[in-house]
Amino acid sequence: MDVVRTVVPGALLLDPTVADTSGPDLTAFTVRRRRRPARDAVLGLFGHPGDAVLLGVPRGSGYAVVIDARPDADTFGRLAVALLEGPQRLLVPPGCLYGVQSVASGTVVELRSATRLPRRERFDVHPDDPDLAVRWLRPRPARTPGTARSWAALTARLGAPAGPRRDRVSLW
Repeated sequence: MDVVRTVVPGALLLDPTVADTSGPDLTAFTVRRRRRPARDAVLGLFGHPGDAVLLGVPRGSGYAVVIDARPDADTFGRLAVALLEGPQRLLVPPGCLYGVQSVASGTVVELRSATRLPRRERFDVHPDDPDLAVRWLRPRPARTPGTARSWAALTARLGAPAGPRRDRVSLW
């Protein structure tokens, strides 16, 4: 398995088609959910405080975003992006936000985790939050997200400093 590291520590782009046995063990990711977002729609931004998530796009194409939401990390607020297709997977570490924009018709996004967390334990930030200013691959309609699903609300919940630190973006 080919493993590519990013500017978000622990976020890894995995390509299982490469014959190499040095990649992470993925057998713990047994809980599987599939979503079919409409073309140009965004699934996320979500985060799991104690669990890693394995993202894949088995059909179509998805523009994946990972944002480091771990207040103690030196990379807090840092953003990494990748275009996922076919067998590629993205390993999202615990405490990071993730989202996928469908960039092709019929795209299927697969999420895998070790456990299924209750909604109240997950993070949820609106993908169009102005404090994050994520530049999605496809244009999105102008929206004003509510304060409950904002980056500011999440940082307050985590006891983190307000305002993201996005000094580097990694295009895998």
